[in-house]
Amino acid sequence: MTDEQRPVIRMSEPGEITQVVPHLLGFQPEESLVILVLDQGRIQVTARVDIDVAQPPGEAEQLLDRIWARFPKADALVIAYTNQPKAGLDLIIRCETHLAPLAETAAMLINGDTWHTPDGHSGPVEHDGPIADQLEGLGLPVRASRAELDALFATATITPDLLAQVEPALATLPARADTLALVARAALLIDQNLPDPTLPDRTLPLAEALQLAVLSDHPAVRDLALLSMTNTNADQHLQLWRGVVNNSPRIVAETPLYLAGMAAWITGDGATAVVALEHSQACSAPGRQNSALLDALIDDVVPPSAWPELREQILGHADPHTRQAIQAREPAPQHRWETVDRPSVRRPPNPTVRGRKPPAPGIAI
Repeated sequence: MTDEQRPVIRMSEPGEITQVVPHLLGFQPEESLVILVLDQGRIQVTARVDIDVAQPPGEAEQLLDRIWARFPKADALVIAYTNQPKAGLDLIIRCETHLAPLAETAAMLINGDTWHTPDGHSGPVEHDGPIADQLEGLGLPVRASRAELDALFATATITPDLLAQVEPALATLPARADTLALVARAALLIDQNLPDPTLPDRTLPLAEALQLAVLSDHPAVRDLALLSMTNTNADQHLQLWRGVVNNSPRIVAETPLYLAGMAAWITGDGATAVVALEHSQACSAPGRQNSALLDALIDDVVPPSAWPELREQILGHADPHTRQAIQAREPAPQHRWETVDRPSVRRPPNPTVRGRKPPAPGIAI
């Protein structure tokens, strides 16, 4: 989604801000420090960390330094959601003090259904309202808790029925050494199963989900899946790879979780990206760094607008079979004849100009 396509939500009152934050996160925050990064009046990043992680000396400050290294001219809104008002107030004052040389900062404490500011103002938290309704209509729902977000990435339980389908599903896959065939099969499966927003939802077949889970563990296929994502289709890829995760046992879910997290990051859904990353890392064998890219993007607070340039860099270093498959799927540039409109020239009605005849051809004047 480009900046021109992004909806404009106007808010100015603390109560309106309390409507917005849960929609930005995707869930109702609890015991959380939330930081809204505002650049020229627009929310660029919404960062969240558990209160107990931010409380130790230097931890919140380190997070703020990473954010403002990326957005040095941005302003800040710091919000502590906590049932421990004194600790929460101390934390937001720490953040304000640390950001004072860097940014114009506002702060708020939310305790239950009441918001408070450091200067003593307070008011009711607004869970509903016109802004919340608008955000809901834009596809930004609020889940009751982060646990509901975790549940979206549950892997399949290993049962006799699942085991009975694994062997026949994987028996037809190309040999791991045949990169060309692996990339071709994966490209076909992605194209066949990528949700089409104009059509009714299609159930992802279990056999094809298992095939995609196993295929994606190959670096060339993983990059194919990643490079197939753009800022306009990442929502569909998130849905696809979440379906792969839900249909696959944990042992093969690491890379699908990573790909789902990358798709979420590209859409701007940072909370979902973090949850997918954590699940991917939990599935990872010691020494593997399959999700290192997503980890770095989140840790360095890189905005999704950086994806097109980053995608080109990854494409340039991808396996030749992957690069060829991606380039074959992208529309060829349209070559058109360049035309120049010949300007109309009006011949003067009188061949003389100010009483002089025009020079003869070939005579310099």
